[in-house]
Amino acid sequence: MFGATGFGVAANYTKVDSGLTYPNQLRNEQFALEGLSDAANVVAFYENFGWGVRLAYNWRDEFLSSRFDGAGASPNYTEEYGQFDLNVSYQWGDNLTLQVEAINLTDEIQRIHGRTDTEALFVTQTGPRYMIGARYKFGQ
Repeated sequence: MFGATGFGVAANYTKVDSGLTYPNQLRNEQFALEGLSDAANVVAFYENFGWGVRLAYNWRDEFLSSRFDGAGASPNYTEEYGQFDLNVSYQWGDNLTLQVEAINLTDEIQRIHGRTDTEALFVTQTGPRYMIGARYKFGQ
């Protein structure tokens, strides 16, 4: 928090280090840990006078997402990915909160490849998602 301004920043970074690798040149079944990758999040926020605003950037490095493609031993790698998310809320009195949320504001693309970067297996562009909501608390 930056004093009593209502502005603040939160950040984290997770570093994953493992000696296990998946040698792509080998065509037989191999042991490997799936899903290991570095990740980071940075959130800038404002919380004051009933307002809550959060802008987050979420990033994840490339990782081995699967060791099998349905036909045999063939690795799938989810490529490095980052996206911006935004949440704005306003608390109206003690009981009512209104909220607007946008996920993947910049319409980022997710890509999965095989043994090489040029072997695209899946490419997904879902577009931004928006949500509008209200929450009412009954009683105390």
